[in-house]
Amino acid sequence: MTRRLVIDIRFNNMGMCKDRLTRPWVEHRIKLFRDLTMNSLMHQTNQDFLTMLKYDPRSHDVIYEVLRDLQIDLPDNIRFVPVGEIDQAVSEYIQGADELYIARTDSDDLLHRTYFQRLHEYQHQPETWALLNQHGYYWDRDHNVMAPKFYASPQFYVLIYNVQSYLKGDRYTVRDHGHVIKFPHEKLAGRNWVNVVHSTNTSPKKVPEEQRMKHEEIKAVLQDYKSGL
Repeated sequence: MTRRLVIDIRFNNMGMCKDRLTRPWVEHRIKLFRDLTMNSLMHQTNQDFLTMLKYDPRSHDVIYEVLRDLQIDLPDNIRFVPVGEIDQAVSEYIQGADELYIARTDSDDLLHRTYFQRLHEYQHQPETWALLNQHGYYWDRDHNVMAPKFYASPQFYVLIYNVQSYLKGDRYTVRDHGHVIKFPHEKLAGRNWVNVVHSTNTSPKKVPEEQRMKHEEIKAVLQDYKSGL
């Protein structure tokens, strides 16, 4: 049984921000990605995955200008892909495999460094469509404040496909991440994500007052999510 793991990240293909095609917006978000999510991805203990950052093709030139200007050399398993070419890119990547896991995250968050290894090893039930990661942390990067966080149906979910079914065009309809809990699902153990709070979050959020952690505890958590870098 061969499993392929695809990491699905929306970069600027959604119309939630009117500035998303501009150089300042793109440069700021790429810097966040470099310092946070990309760092987390590159420190995964298992590098057998393909990350696809979906982008609006109208921003193609500015994205690659920023990558060049910031001297960001993306590894082979992390790619910016125009949103209209995602299906083709996934289909090419999963040729010869049996199962496909599509793991969702955002471009400014962190994943536990053993998360992908555990996804490769995980044995789901045949009827399961999705895996939910309900436990993680909120971390205010600007003020270095962190607290545990629970979401019933967070954006850190995994969709499970049979490769042959996917190649034939089968897809789940996901209205939003809160909808995924309605699918036949399983809940993954542990705290697998850090949702990063900063001044330019698309959706405003705040670290809960209760259970705020000490600085030594925060440092220990970050070491497990991005090797302390």
